[in-house]
Amino acid sequence: MCKVVGLCCGLLSLGAFISCFVALHMLNKIIHIQLDAVVHVSIKLKAEEDSGVRCQKTLIVDNLDAPHLSWLELFYLRWTVVFTLLYSFAASLLIRAKYLGNFEISRSTSNVMILMGSLLSMTLLVATVVLHQREPFMDLWCNLFIVYHLYYIVLTTAMSVVFFLAHSCQENLELHRPQPSLKY
Repeated sequence: MCKVVGLCCGLLSLGAFISCFVALHMLNKIIHIQLDAVVHVSIKLKAEEDSGVRCQKTLIVDNLDAPHLSWLELFYLRWTVVFTLLYSFAASLLIRAKYLGNFEISRSTSNVMILMGSLLSMTLLVATVVLHQREPFMDLWCNLFIVYHLYYIVLTTAMSVVFFLAHSCQENLELHRPQPSLKY
């Protein structure tokens, strides 16, 4: 039973790895421009609006009073997704190696994966809530698409943290279990 749950966590981590690429693609469609460059950029992107492509590039003018994401918030969100991509790839490899290759995960590796996963999932959760409130795209479907992908990534990262936490607790219990003594 434990092996099946571990393999499911590994598959969820692989799904989060793939979903990170989708989220990065959508986040790269948000373009920040300076106030004096609005005229030059809007003419270049007019052809994309006429093509009928869904979730087209969105221009956000750097304005402190606007309800959109700032350049720095978007920068942090992108790098958080990149680090989560690396984390989910490492988690899927470790879980796969544990259950399919009889590889033992050390306690220090479990602790590092717990720490990094919890930090990434909490940071990504806060950033996703902020992104959900501000809605950078004109189309509602595009906003929901990126937000649901980010929530899926947060959920699967949290599941990986729970897996490594359970693995660390199980290893700790086995370490402190009294060994049977041999009587002659």
